[in-house]
Amino acid sequence: MRVNDYDIIITGAGCAGMQLMRAFIQDPLYKNQRILLLDDGKSAQQLKSWCFWFTEGEHPYQHLIRKQWDYLTIGTDSHQQTNFINPYKYGYINSSDFFDFHFRLINQHPHVHYRNELTIGALKTENGFCITTDKAIYQTNHFFSSSWNQKAVSKQASIYLQQQFYGWVIKTAQPVFNENSATLMDFCVNQQQGMSFIYLLPFSTDTALVEFTSFTDKHYDNQHFEVSLADYINIRFKTSYSILKNESAVIPMTDFCFSRFTEEGGVAIGTAAGMIKPTTGYAFNRILLDSVYLAKQVLSENKIKGFQKTRFHFYDRLLLKLLEKKPKEARNILQTLFNSISYQRILQFLDEDTHLGEEVMLFSKLPKKSFIQTIPELWKQPASITIPAMHT
Repeated sequence: MRVNDYDIIITGAGCAGMQLMRAFIQDPLYKNQRILLLDDGKSAQQLKSWCFWFTEGEHPYQHLIRKQWDYLTIGTDSHQQTNFINPYKYGYINSSDFFDFHFRLINQHPHVHYRNELTIGALKTENGFCITTDKAIYQTNHFFSSSWNQKAVSKQASIYLQQQFYGWVIKTAQPVFNENSATLMDFCVNQQQGMSFIYLLPFSTDTALVEFTSFTDKHYDNQHFEVSLADYINIRFKTSYSILKNESAVIPMTDFCFSRFTEEGGVAIGTAAGMIKPTTGYAFNRILLDSVYLAKQVLSENKIKGFQKTRFHFYDRLLLKLLEKKPKEARNILQTLFNSISYQRILQFLDEDTHLGEEVMLFSKLPKKSFIQTIPELWKQPASITIPAMHT
């Protein structure tokens, strides 16, 4: 094996690794620093859908948005509520488009390399970091890692749920979908355990991604999801359909305090840095903002700061505890939220872009008893430890 020197090494070339690489090469301070992305080859293979809300014309990945919606729908026990979300739009990026774009970007920059290798070790040295893979040894000044130890996090966290989802892209015999509105949550499904809902992205009047989603600590097999999806489609749309493809994933929902840095002293990114919003599962825009910040700090030779807890962390813990202990009440709170507050304000709140006065007004519209009863259970602070970038 041979030693190769790089200015920056990123282990994991998924959503976070690719966005960070792009943030580096787009920063005005980038001067052809050598960047290496290491990945075992699995990141680009999984079919995923990344969605987020944005202001049209201002999103750095606008060119990759395959479909966008001007309206959002929430389904409750009594009705379907659809609202205009201007100035926001809700956008969808297909993972295959995302990775094709970033691999083209890598090919256009001779100082950026991608290698399909399994990272097996990382060590802090006097001059930076030594990264060992199954094929080579690399030396770098700056080390970024998207690896995280799910087992360690689940054991240390005081709350650890999973957002499990399984979906079909279907084509229906009749035009049954409102292609101008994406359905964030339709609660009109069987609530066996935890909280469940349907997430629906209509690409046209007869084609849509329909996903069954559960917030739970119980693992469901694909058969459970398939039966639930079939029941929902048959009852809600009353049409025959064909399944074009499927996708599935499990997203952690936890109050675990992820560290900015790995145990080896590298910088954690993506899920490993807690970029997934604990109560929603949204991560794409949070990763984007974090990537821009990290690139600017490194290229300007400024210190990367650790994470600071905010009141939003408390809000997340509060809802997570309700989802864990009282999922029915959590479901009622979410339905009340969308019935009582403008969708624009809710999206702004989920972006953690509201001020305290707006948040007080928002919470004043919600049932207070459940929150008051749950607060005492949050006095125990969640764990905060560094996670090794490499683990078995």
